[in-house]
Amino acid sequence: MSYETVLAGLHVRFATVSGIKKILDFVPAGAPEPPFLYSALDRFEIVRSGQVKATRYYINHTLCFRWQDNERAEEELLPFVNSIPDAVDADPHLGGVLTAGYAEITDGEARWLTIGSTEYRIIEFHSVVTEK
Repeated sequence: MSYETVLAGLHVRFATVSGIKKILDFVPAGAPEPPFLYSALDRFEIVRSGQVKATRYYINHTLCFRWQDNERAEEELLPFVNSIPDAVDADPHLGGVLTAGYAEITDGEARWLTIGSTEYRIIEFHSVVTEK
């Protein structure tokens, strides 16, 4: 098992969410057509208990909407507040990627972000993936 495999499994789950046009496994320097989502590793920890080793990945997933006006930006992000966590909850084993462990979206926050020279309204979802 590896971080790459875990990330690929999460991205398969995110691809089930209607409306996301592009899913990236890196922080973009330029911006693709929104809404797009990108993932970036925050941190990881390795925990051992006897002969059992578990790795816990903390990953940020940023969903970006081009900001045009406040009302429109808020309307665009509304359905994703629940659909992104629900996509992971529907298969926390990521299609069999995690045979002993699980993935979950633990929380999120809405903010503003500038990529290149473009302002985006974003939701940053935080996932925790435990693999044993």
